[in-house]
Amino acid sequence: MLIRIVLALVLAASLGACKTLTTGGGSAAGPQPSPQLTGSDEALFFSKSGLTACAGGALLGLATCKLSNTCDSDKGMITAALVGCGVGMGANYYLDQRRAEYANTEQRLDVMIADVREDNRKLQTLTATATDVLQQDRQKLATLKTQLAQQQVAKTAAQQQLAQVDANTRYLRTSLANLQKREQEWRQVAQAEQQKSQQHQQLNDEINRMQKQIISLQESVQDVEQQRAAIVLG
Repeated sequence: MLIRIVLALVLAASLGACKTLTTGGGSAAGPQPSPQLTGSDEALFFSKSGLTACAGGALLGLATCKLSNTCDSDKGMITAALVGCGVGMGANYYLDQRRAEYANTEQRLDVMIADVREDNRKLQTLTATATDVLQQDRQKLATLKTQLAQQQVAKTAAQQQLAQVDANTRYLRTSLANLQKREQEWRQVAQAEQQKSQQHQQLNDEINRMQKQIISLQESVQDVEQQRAAIVLG
């Protein structure tokens, strides 16, 4: 049964990937997001919906599990798939699976903390990549503004540069929407596991850390969008 579910998820991921290639960051003939973004595993992970990201993670988890001979039972396969999903399948699904695996609340919270930390690690890598791309876009926009004022660039060339910037911010906006959804799922998990303990505080601390990273990335994207909006071609 699990194999059927995972295969269905992988099929959904494949269809989603095909759609992204043709419509995700611009049309196939138009500007695409920077290769720095599309070539990053973390950026790709957060640019997908929860279901699609979960499918990819589940497939990787199962493959690793099988190759290393560490999952010789359905429970082992479920664990491997869940590690790849995190809260990608939703807070309720995640809670049900973790509670089935760990009846002990302390053990369960330890695993949840580790899962959020892994999300934060991926987000930190994404933020570093996005920061580089956005800084390049800021410099590109500043140069373009000067060139336009001095009539040193053709309108067509300027349009192409602006379209590239738009493709990058659009891609990151999609990632931000998925990140905000993921943060909400984690908060639902923390609320469901509500208790007065150091572990629960650590779980909330990791979620708050995620929120801060999301806000920081959002502010960086907004800054570039504002700079971009100031350039209007006649």
